[in-house]
Amino acid sequence: MLRMKRRDFLKSTTLVGAGVLAADKSWALNRLEPIEDTLDTEYPYRDWEDLYRREFTWDKIGKAAHCINCVGNCAFDVYVKDGIVLREEQLAKYPQINPNVPDANPRGCQKGSIHSSAMYDADRLRYPLKRVGKRGEGKWQRMEWDEITEEIADKVIDIFVKHGPGKLMTHTGSGNLSMVRFAAPYRFASLVGGVQLDIFTDVGDLNTGAHLAYGNPLESFTSDAWFDADYIMMSLFNPNATRIPDAHYIWEAKYNGARVVSVAPDYNPSSIHADLWMPIKQGADPFLSMSFVNVIIEEKLYKPDFMKEQTDLPVLVRADTGKMLREVDIKADGSDQVFYHWDLNSGAAVAVKGSMGSEDKTLALEGIDPALEGTFTVEGIEVTTVFEKVKAEASKYSPEATASETGLAAEMVRAEARLFAGARKAILMTGFNIGRYSNGIYTGWAQTLMLALTGHGGKTGGLDTSWIDWKHIPWLSLALFGFEKFPRLEPGGLGEFQRGKMLEQARKHFDNDKLKDRVGFNLDEMEEAINESIQEGWMPYNGDVKGLISIADNKFRRNKFADKYREHILHEVEELFVDINVRMDSTAQWADYLLPAASHYEAWDLRSVGFHRFVNVFSRPVDPIGEAKPDWDIMVLLSKKIQERAIARGVEGFEDGNVSRDLHTIYDDFTMNGTLMTDYDATKWLVDNSPELGGVTLEEAAERGFIVMNAEGGNNQPIPPDEPYNPFVAQTEDKKPYETLTGRITFYCDHPTFEKMGATVPTARHHAGREASNYPLSFYSPHTRWGIHSNWRSNKFMLRLQRGEPNIYISPKLAARKGITDGSMVRIFNGVGEFFAQAKFYPSLPETAIMMEHGWEPYQYEQMKPMNDAMATLIQPLELAGGWGHLGFKLFKWNANQLAHESSVDVEPA
Repeated sequence: MLRMKRRDFLKSTTLVGAGVLAADKSWALNRLEPIEDTLDTEYPYRDWEDLYRREFTWDKIGKAAHCINCVGNCAFDVYVKDGIVLREEQLAKYPQINPNVPDANPRGCQKGSIHSSAMYDADRLRYPLKRVGKRGEGKWQRMEWDEITEEIADKVIDIFVKHGPGKLMTHTGSGNLSMVRFAAPYRFASLVGGVQLDIFTDVGDLNTGAHLAYGNPLESFTSDAWFDADYIMMSLFNPNATRIPDAHYIWEAKYNGARVVSVAPDYNPSSIHADLWMPIKQGADPFLSMSFVNVIIEEKLYKPDFMKEQTDLPVLVRADTGKMLREVDIKADGSDQVFYHWDLNSGAAVAVKGSMGSEDKTLALEGIDPALEGTFTVEGIEVTTVFEKVKAEASKYSPEATASETGLAAEMVRAEARLFAGARKAILMTGFNIGRYSNGIYTGWAQTLMLALTGHGGKTGGLDTSWIDWKHIPWLSLALFGFEKFPRLEPGGLGEFQRGKMLEQARKHFDNDKLKDRVGFNLDEMEEAINESIQEGWMPYNGDVKGLISIADNKFRRNKFADKYREHILHEVEELFVDINVRMDSTAQWADYLLPAASHYEAWDLRSVGFHRFVNVFSRPVDPIGEAKPDWDIMVLLSKKIQERAIARGVEGFEDGNVSRDLHTIYDDFTMNGTLMTDYDATKWLVDNSPELGGVTLEEAAERGFIVMNAEGGNNQPIPPDEPYNPFVAQTEDKKPYETLTGRITFYCDHPTFEKMGATVPTARHHAGREASNYPLSFYSPHTRWGIHSNWRSNKFMLRLQRGEPNIYISPKLAARKGITDGSMVRIFNGVGEFFAQAKFYPSLPETAIMMEHGWEPYQYEQMKPMNDAMATLIQPLELAGGWGHLGFKLFKWNANQLAHESSVDVEPA
């Protein structure tokens, strides 16, 4: 149809119509002759039906998934005719691993099911383009691949020659979550020493409280492990809207007898199906968690055996300094990473096994009975336990005391705490919104304390952080050049905050005194913490860069203080800005060079990130549109041009610390001397070299559409072949230490920053919100049901499922007070910016808040003013801490989030 000429189309449709009208019948299309038995062998041939029959014919069926920004990872059949994708369908052939647990079928959502439309949308990039007007002016010149990559190569070499290492950012965003697509730019960055931000924290997705407690925030549940829980609490999590492929396990668990509780400020699509909705005030989550802790301790609902073995609650703390008692305190040559608990059997202090400084790497107590309570004297030093410290802090947060903060009735909280504590398997489910609050670290830490006190760990429950870090060593080796060279890795939230000079705008929004009262620090103290962290080397930061190669990262859509941020970045990278992208998004508009990338259905790849054990296969059902190329092929071509031009110009490379960046061999190194030339080559290499994939061939995998990972896919422990995956089973059953300073779930941190913030044990703090500024309404922006961040937000089918333009959600009561009607245009504003959107009445929303699902492209707003123009942000100082055991910069595990829910606004009719 796409290639049919108008004359042929009119001719064919006219003939069909004529056939109907000329038949020996007195009916037309609006009076069809009924056929009683459609399976009768005498079914009449009616030529007008051929139009519909031909719609469901195809040449081949390929396999793919949808890897941009989504952790769903759903296998699809892709139907192709004449080189065009007609449609896609959920594969729905995943095996059932246990007859007592529902299978994973079908996996998919409306975003995946319209990719056959989205990939042909008008914003799709089809050809290499060079800017010929001013940045953002929209004037482009089409170029050949050979020509444009040579220009880029020369500019890359110029940056190294003029400025030295560390001045080229090669940031890959969260739009590249499949293996080959991810590995390509990371491998390139490893070879050139490109600056790469943490993709978790640049969008605020990291659960730092989970890392603080467990030493690994990426050890979680497969979604089928939810099914046998008897208690599920959804906190900052709306799975019916944002985890569509997995949500059925929650409701199947409910049918199986589980109690499901929704904690949310609005009565959302998941709340309506829960046994209980707890309408918490926005941002009050750590107060609720600490009130649960208060009840559990006060009513002695805790499990001492679990606490003694699995946690640091029996670890001894000095009364004089508030520091944990260390071996160095009582032995001249002692370690500062060996700790003690008081053994009730021997009446003496005994070294804790399993700590970072201990040679005995086990949690097994083996005859030791650690005291949880009391005061003791060790070598003349008075000590108490972490649990005593925790009890003292928790005593401040009874349900009665926190009711004004949470808006929840004390008796309801008490009753719920008892049900939670008594559960056989309890799961606290947190979404990615937890990391977008400045007090998210407090929420996550307090939630892990709720679980640890009640013995919920391993197969008896735990914290679901919405991510599992599977063991893919060959994938990481491919991305990081065999671990011989690395990119210049940086914390995401901190890197964006610094380069975007966001502190300047934060000072215009927040009242320093109010902020201090609200969150425990002001902007001056925050700035001091940032400088200290960088100077101490806790968080690496490379300063200004001179060039940017951006891959699958819509940074001008997602960053706060949007217009000012864009202005600063464009000034900084004035020498080179390359965008490798599938579509003309709000970042591509401003680039110097655009390199069109293949979409999901146009490249070979693998995908495993998500809630299950299945590695999905992308079999390149169709060739890339226009002159687009897979990311791997683009990087091959770019590295080839850099090598050619470096040799021609006599620029061999440079020393980057203790690493040599060799421009004369970058192409040979990238391709393994010509072995990995294409996306297919890289995909096959991964399948052939990854033990967790079980020795299947790529051809077999492509035919099936997925690979079932074997036991070796588990990072913390093997993946069990016939049961769901639960986190930290290796710790609860095999007594393997946690990746923490003490080797145990951590509830005491004597790092100076934590001491200064009064947060050595789990506690509760507010987020900034409206109370920290002069604007009356809090603002928060959860994930949307109609896109994955900004992807698919401009697709016609997604727009037709909603109001079709940016909209805010507002309480009808607030709207009436402001003179706003449903569907009318409103102005949302504060001291740093404004934007315009349609008002949509949402009765369950508090009168003190405005909600807006994020992800709209700036060009979809009136006057191209996006939501993020008015979004003030901060950096949480606790997330900058380093040099303390497991606290220090760790990619995807520990560094500062970019915060999204700290702002406040006002609203008026526009």
